[in-house]
Amino acid sequence: MDANKLKGLMVEKKYTQSKLSRELGLSVQSLNAKLNGRNQFTLDEVVEISKILNIEDPRDIFFTRIVPNTQRKPRAS
Repeated sequence: MDANKLKGLMVEKKYTQSKLSRELGLSVQSLNAKLNGRNQFTLDEVVEISKILNIEDPRDIFFTRIVPNTQRKPRAS
């Protein structure tokens, strides 16, 4: 997750952690832990945050980890 992008959007949309946590039904401490990478957002939370902050493509923020290419090469016969 790109926490800096998410925090920047929160500032842009005038959402404090307190306000966003209320709308998500989370405690401020729980939201803070998720924003700081100690816990992960659930898929439902990602969807809800995307709606609240009007995020067109949540993949840009929530799914930013680079996954290594683990595809095997075909063996020579």
